[in-house]
Amino acid sequence: MSKLLVASGVKKSYLSGARLIRVLNGVNLELDRGDAVAIVGASGAGKSTLLHLLGALDRPDDGRIALDGADYQGMNDAMLADMRCRRVGFIYQFHHLLPEFNALENVMVPGIIFGGVGMNSPRTFFSYLWTILHPTAKGEIFSELRQRAEKILSDVGLAERLTHRPAKLSGGEQQRVALARALINDPDLVLADEPTGNLDLATGEKVLDMILEHTIGRGKAIVLVTHNPDIASRIGNIHQLKNGVLTKISA
Repeated sequence: MSKLLVASGVKKSYLSGARLIRVLNGVNLELDRGDAVAIVGASGAGKSTLLHLLGALDRPDDGRIALDGADYQGMNDAMLADMRCRRVGFIYQFHHLLPEFNALENVMVPGIIFGGVGMNSPRTFFSYLWTILHPTAKGEIFSELRQRAEKILSDVGLAERLTHRPAKLSGGEQQRVALARALINDPDLVLADEPTGNLDLATGEKVLDMILEHTIGRGKAIVLVTHNPDIASRIGNIHQLKNGVLTKISA
């Protein structure tokens, strides 16, 4: 069986004025289904950059990244966007929930995109979302998607908070909504960038438990970036990103 994710010799640099800053200098990483990897490293080491490349949000300068044998280099932007929507889930430290929408509607958004919404500008897209979600979506539109979103939110303990907007949710609840949103399209790979970094210790532990239960506990692979050694130790498979190179430091 082929590896789910393969990153080989991945390099990335950025220009800062006239200065070329080398962020990644030949990163290698492989994951099977059910694998979990924690990536640690100093601020500015390139951890978020690596996640963006693994999730096809950016392209490397050199090297190869493939998801389930599909090489990113051979895909155009539309193909990458489709693959990213169907097969990759993102969880960030700052949850980036849409404040105008409630928890259920926020979780449904990736599923709506997956359904083939062809919008030619962000303004048109958000106008479309508003139209279908307020209030006409209470009928048959996206009923199956709505049921899936309700099930996932119930699984993460938010069955009673479906109609609450982000401002009415605690930090831990908002992050659980973000987790549900990342899972709505049943991705093979979940990428988490400091998902508990904005939470207190007890809440962070609960959210991490849910993340692990709904990723490796269900045969998905996860790459989690963290500054917290306790969080990294919970993952177990720890890699350090330093001087642009990823090195395994703990099994």
